[in-house]
Amino acid sequence: MADITKNLNNVWCDLWKVFGTYGSWKSDIPKCKDIQARLLHFNNSHSNDPEHIDDVVQSLSRGFYLIKSGLEWCEPTAGHNSIDKLNATHKARGAQWRLVMTYGGFETFAKTLLTKKTKKGLSPNEFNQFTQKCQLNSYKPLYSPNKTKFKTLEKWLTIKSEREAILDFLSLNDGDTKIIQRWLIEKQNISSWVDALKLSKALRNATAHGALSATKVQQWGLRKPLLTLSENLGEVAVAGIQKLI
Repeated sequence: MADITKNLNNVWCDLWKVFGTYGSWKSDIPKCKDIQARLLHFNNSHSNDPEHIDDVVQSLSRGFYLIKSGLEWCEPTAGHNSIDKLNATHKARGAQWRLVMTYGGFETFAKTLLTKKTKKGLSPNEFNQFTQKCQLNSYKPLYSPNKTKFKTLEKWLTIKSEREAILDFLSLNDGDTKIIQRWLIEKQNISSWVDALKLSKALRNATAHGALSATKVQQWGLRKPLLTLSENLGEVAVAGIQKLI
């Protein structure tokens, strides 16, 4: 994890060698054209207008610092008495909110480069488009948690199928259901960057909407996968920045 944070900081410093002094692009058309040429790698609708370049730089910065803050939260904990009486639930909750923070930064970063201006989140097609532009190395599989962890849903399973029980419990929408079903229920490992991004989004949504509790994260063995997914988001961000340098 330390390597990811270091790499993220290093490529960000290199990118600012391209940007130059803050705001300098506002009165430097050649610099705007240079920055635009780099942005065109992700979407050909980027213009060399100084206002557009300024918006892009500021938005990329917001995304970067959210990702950076999440990754630098090395031993995340959250909750009442998490300092004085630290327990496994505090650690599980910390891993959840680390992912929420990191995904939020990643989404801002990716939407900026893809010029997606709507409030809607990134779609599977956009995950695919972005990862292809980043030209990442092969993804190291993220294994599905042990099935015995789901014994905590026994009450649900007496009246519903396992699939219905877990998906209803997490209050997932259609866009998140398939990846959770494959990984959590069908026990299929995550084997691509696109699926890692889909799973990150689904778990982020389940957390942010209050459906996935820290207790369930602990019981279902999700803490380490949550930490890994945060790091994966950092890796994608590093690859994206490298394409701008």
